[in-house]
Amino acid sequence: MAETMDRRKFLAFVAGSVALGAAVVLTGCSSGSSSSTPTTPTTTYTDKSASVSSNHGHTFTLTAAQQQAAADAKIYSGGSATHSHKISISAADVASIAGGTKWSAECSMDAGHSHMITFN
Repeated sequence: MAETMDRRKFLAFVAGSVALGAAVVLTGCSSGSSSSTPTTPTTTYTDKSASVSSNHGHTFTLTAAQQQAAADAKIYSGGSATHSHKISISAADVASIAGGTKWSAECSMDAGHSHMITFN
């Protein structure tokens, strides 16, 4: 036989259900953190090596420190070649390279030739 509910029991049931529903909704909206300041992701810089066209022993590296400084950079070639080349990179281009954008330019003319240098 079904149990009947009087007005008082019905109102108590509804009030309890509403309170329970509000508690569930408020708990679900909680961020779990008392800080209202957004966090800024940290960037990890690593040295970036360039590819060199018609290479015969040159290396060009944009260091992590140069990327973090985000200033104009001058890079002199290293490696096993018997001469060196130089390339200048603007601060805006350093930031682009650090961000993963492909970047190419011709290095200085030395020993009668130059190379196309490409990062990323």
